[in-house]
Amino acid sequence: MLRIGTWRSAGTADLVACGWRDSGPGPSEPGIKLIFSVGGQVPHFPGLRAGTRVARGAEEIAGQLFRGMDVVLIEPGSCPAAPVMAAGMWHYGWTGDDLGALAGAAVAGLALAAQPGPCAVEIGRDGRSSLDGHVTAAAVRASLADRFAGGRYRTPQVTVPLDAVRLSQEAPRRVRIAPMA
Repeated sequence: MLRIGTWRSAGTADLVACGWRDSGPGPSEPGIKLIFSVGGQVPHFPGLRAGTRVARGAEEIAGQLFRGMDVVLIEPGSCPAAPVMAAGMWHYGWTGDDLGALAGAAVAGLALAAQPGPCAVEIGRDGRSSLDGHVTAAAVRASLADRFAGGRYRTPQVTVPLDAVRLSQEAPRRVRIAPMA
């Protein structure tokens, strides 16, 4: 299972940490990968390999992760789903043929990015995910609806129709996002 969390801190870049507990087709060692928007002050992490080129989109982010970067910089205002999709591409080896998993990761990334405070999402190999934090299925659905222009959300990899998004409240602080068919 791939786990991705956000921390919001005033005056700094948002941080997405990608940790994992199983071995996928990517690197088998467990660890943390950091993805920062270059809009703020990015701290120096001694001993971590940081990409010097700003990544634009999920494929470029995943490419830097595949090249062994521990810290990846992304451009401000980029697709909010891209870091989560990239983490799945890197960890699980998803390609353009894995449309359901990519669509699920896109929805999870959008839901994660819409949360105002610390939050985490767990994503399975099939794109199934659970969002943890101060969340309700109704609030997640409302925040997603705001991002789906014309009832669809488009990324370079996949287009997700809003009516295909299946949310359920699993626990008071946990929303399940079903994989897209």
